[in-house]
Amino acid sequence: MLAMDGDAGHFSRCIRFGEIDWAGYPTRGKVPREPVKPGSMMLKVSNLKKYYRVAGSAVFGGEGRSVKANENISLEARQSETLAIVGESGCGKTTLAKVLLGLETATGGTVTMGDAEIQSTPVEERRGEVVAGIQMVFQNPFDTLNPSHSVGAQIMRTLEKFKVGKTVRERKRRMLEMLDLVKLPRAFASRMPRQLSGGQKQRIGIARAFAGNAAVVVADEPVSALDVSVQAAVTELLMDIQRRNRTTMLFISHDLSVVRYLADRIVVMYLGHIVEHGTTDQIFAPPYHPYTEALLSAIPIADTSVRKKRIVLEGDIPSAVNPPSGCPFQTRCRYKHLVPNRLCERCLPPFKDLGDGHRSLCWLTDEVLSKMEPVIRTGRKP
Repeated sequence: MLAMDGDAGHFSRCIRFGEIDWAGYPTRGKVPREPVKPGSMMLKVSNLKKYYRVAGSAVFGGEGRSVKANENISLEARQSETLAIVGESGCGKTTLAKVLLGLETATGGTVTMGDAEIQSTPVEERRGEVVAGIQMVFQNPFDTLNPSHSVGAQIMRTLEKFKVGKTVRERKRRMLEMLDLVKLPRAFASRMPRQLSGGQKQRIGIARAFAGNAAVVVADEPVSALDVSVQAAVTELLMDIQRRNRTTMLFISHDLSVVRYLADRIVVMYLGHIVEHGTTDQIFAPPYHPYTEALLSAIPIADTSVRKKRIVLEGDIPSAVNPPSGCPFQTRCRYKHLVPNRLCERCLPPFKDLGDGHRSLCWLTDEVLSKMEPVIRTGRKP
């Protein structure tokens, strides 16, 4: 340990510590990626609804009610595209993922993958090629691996189920290639899940998702259960594989700061509704939906040269069991007093076209939207 000059309590194990220019601004070492041109349509969701029936109780009354987890969800995803779905807990993101995967069936609407409608077919009844075509990276890597089988055996089982490779030798070679793909040593094939860290388990989850050459991969909060120190590495790995395989990625998150750097387009959900969607640049620049504006304000930014508006949402947080009338966000919206005739409280707004495919579920007029200021500004104050 070397003592630093001028500070008796400061030590470092690096002999080149004194060569660091502490006044210099850190440079980004990563070369920007070339944008990937989206291909053909891989997934189309039209007017999707998913309701859950809740039995009557002393709290909600004697009669049963419906929880509207998803309401008129419509979106499209193309080959090689990363579509992010963001929103706070309870907005319906994971329910949408479950319907896509066949873990739940839709109440209404359609989900089309290729030429097949899959919204009403549970996963156990789907054709093998459909199951292989849409896979998931789950939020919690600790519960997705069988503790009784080795890592290699679990990847081999996935390959066997999806008929990848004709012989055991071919599948074993493919399994080792998948370990290479997720940047794990081949010796890990014989390890048990209990011998892996959280980040390593999630890499195995990614390997299994891509093992069957999936056309669509749904990543549901894939790094939220991991330490901050490994989140960036796992996210970077996931996106590298997605770009290499030209896979369609649906990245589900509550954190706009994560999806900003990996998504081509963003869908913002609130209380089961899509309230805004557009390209990443459109979502991060005004005009915003009032809910998107609040989400942007909540992004943690350590850079002191960045200025950010502070927006605190007030009003009641609604329940999906008893949603508000009119706009789903009207109980917390700070702009609804600008809309005449109490439209926000009485009627669900239509999608407003903000230009170039950017749409918002809002009653605000063009005049109000034109006066919106950026939530995040770069550059120091004069």
